[in-house]
Amino acid sequence: MKIKIIQLIMVLAGVFSTLSFAEKNPSLPPAKSQGQTQFISGGIGKIESEAMLHGGRSWSLMLVLARAAGTGAEYISDVHVTIKDERGNTILDTVAEGPYLLVNVAPGKYSLDAAYKSITLHRDLILGKEPGKKITLVWPGAKD
Repeated sequence: MKIKIIQLIMVLAGVFSTLSFAEKNPSLPPAKSQGQTQFISGGIGKIESEAMLHGGRSWSLMLVLARAAGTGAEYISDVHVTIKDERGNTILDTVAEGPYLLVNVAPGKYSLDAAYKSITLHRDLILGKEPGKKITLVWPGAKD
């Protein structure tokens, strides 16, 4: 009887681990994939934004996208993001649908280019085994 209970727990654990991240967190947009790279883009509205911030802790990389506005910054979307591995292979090429982009990739060295209104910001990244690397990208504000 004890062995059957342990087997049942193991089966249930396997079932729950195969649920997608978005299924475990219904406030999140659905996860997408490009090759081996899984990502979620969004963060529009308070509930989805809070879910992205909270969920970002379990992803390899969380990008926060903003532009300077007055004395602070405002969130932006429609940012073209390209991530390449250290061999120059593109592992993600997408347009952010909100101010947050969560990305799961293997530990390693990457280059990131993010373009917004003809201005491209570049970052070289080293991602370790620990999830939750947060990068905030802030573009200059509009000139009056």
